[in-house]
Amino acid sequence: MKKPLDLAIADQVEALAIAVAMALVLKFFLVEAYEIPSGSMQPTILGDPQTGIHDRVLADKLTTMLRPPRRWEVMIFRFPNDERALYVKRLVGLPGEKLEILGGDLWADGRIARKPDPVLDSVLKDVFRRRDGGLDLVSAFDAGPGVTLSGPRADFAPGATGELVLRNSVRDDFLHGYDPEWGMSAHDGDPNTYAVADLEVSCDVVLTGQVGQLRIVVDSDEGTAEFEVASGTSGSDARARFVAAGQDGPVATGASTGLTLEQLPRNEPFHVVARHVDHELVLFLDGDEIVRIPDDVSGPRSDKPRTAKVRIAIEGGGSVSDVRIRRDIFYTQPRTGPSSWDIPDGHYMALGDNTQGSLDGRGWALKTAVFRPGTVRAGDGSPVTSWTGFDFPGMQSDANPKRLPGGLFRFADIHGDTVLYREADIVSETRQLVPFIPEDDILGKAVAVFWPVFRPFRWKLIR
Repeated sequence: MKKPLDLAIADQVEALAIAVAMALVLKFFLVEAYEIPSGSMQPTILGDPQTGIHDRVLADKLTTMLRPPRRWEVMIFRFPNDERALYVKRLVGLPGEKLEILGGDLWADGRIARKPDPVLDSVLKDVFRRRDGGLDLVSAFDAGPGVTLSGPRADFAPGATGELVLRNSVRDDFLHGYDPEWGMSAHDGDPNTYAVADLEVSCDVVLTGQVGQLRIVVDSDEGTAEFEVASGTSGSDARARFVAAGQDGPVATGASTGLTLEQLPRNEPFHVVARHVDHELVLFLDGDEIVRIPDDVSGPRSDKPRTAKVRIAIEGGGSVSDVRIRRDIFYTQPRTGPSSWDIPDGHYMALGDNTQGSLDGRGWALKTAVFRPGTVRAGDGSPVTSWTGFDFPGMQSDANPKRLPGGLFRFADIHGDTVLYREADIVSETRQLVPFIPEDDILGKAVAVFWPVFRPFRWKLIR
C-alpha cells in the first residue's frame, strides 16, 4: 500500500534533516576539509598558486578535544594575528618550554627534539631524482681504486681499496623532495644555502666474498657517522658509531646483539638503510631495525655548516645499486630577531616544513602605525590616530599593509577592519614579535590529503 503523498514528503524532509544534522556534527565536532592556499608546508602539503596545485586536507577535530596537541603534529589553526585566516603548520614547540633553532635542528629545553620515524619518513627529502632503475651513480659519485660505475650500479672488486664518494656536499636546495612533474619553481626567501649532514642513505647490497663488509659513512663538520655490516663464515654483525671531529674514540656507539641479525648469505641482495638524523644513528636491514643509538653527548651542529658527504665501500667484493639519499629539514634562523623562544603556558609554536619559504612563528609580528591627527579615518568616518595589524611585507596579494595605486596603503587589523593612508600620514611605526599560538585557536589535526587524485596523485596520510 502506497503512503499518502504528504507522508512521503514528510519522510524525505525528515531524512534530509537527519543528513544535515549529521553533516553539521561531522563538521563541527569530528572532521572538516580545508584547501591549502600557500606553500609553507611544501613538499609535505602542496599549495602553489603558479601551478594551481592546492592540496585538500581532512582535519580531525576530535583528537584535539580529547588530548593536548603533540610535537610534530600538523595542525590547522585560526591565525591569532588575523582572525580571517586559517593556517596549517607543524607544531614544534610546547607550552612552558624554551625552543631554539641551532645548527638546523630544533632543541627544546637544551635537548634535541627528535622526530618519530613516521614523521621522519614524511619530511625527509630526496636529494637526487630517482628515475627508473635508480640514481645514475656516474653523475653524482666519484669511484676510487677497484670500484667500477655503470649507471645505477657500483661494483667493488675483491681487492678494492677505493670508495664510492659523493662528489658534492648535500645542501638545503629548495626543490629537494619535489617531483619535477609538479612544475614548481623555487621560492627561496633565504639567499644562503647550508650543508645538511642529517642524512639517510639506502641501497641494495650484494656481498660476494667469503668474508665481506659494507661500510656507509657520513662526513660532517662535527665528525663522522659510520655504519658497518659484516658477513663471514662464523656469522654476521652490524654496528654504528659517531666519532666527533678531533677525537679518537666514538661519542656514541652500538652494535647488533647477534640475536636479531642472521647471517647474510653470499651473492644475494639485501636492502640497507643507514640514518644519522637528529643526533641518532639508526640502521635497518631488509626493513628490520638492527641498531638504534641516540647521541645525547654531542652538542648542536654549526649554524653555517660546510660539509655533508657520503662514502660507501665494500671489502671482499660485491656491489651496491639503487642508491637513495634523503636529507632532513634544515631549519633556518630568522634574518632578524631571536632564534630562541620561551613559550608561555597555554601556547604553542609552529613552523612550516618549507623552512626557506614559510612565514611562520619565526617572523610573525604586529605593526602599529601612529598617524598625524586628522589625516586618517575609519570606515565610519571617525578619526584614527593609530592602527595595529599583522605585518606581512612584500608585494603579494595578501601583503599587509598593501600598496594600492595612487600612493595609498590599505592596512587591516586582526579583525579584518581596514584603513587607508599615505606614507606622509605616518608619524611613527613600531613592530612587536608575536610567535605563539593560543591553544584555543587550534582547530584540528591535519590527517590526510584527499585531493587531487590525478595530475598529480596526492592522496596520502599526513605525518
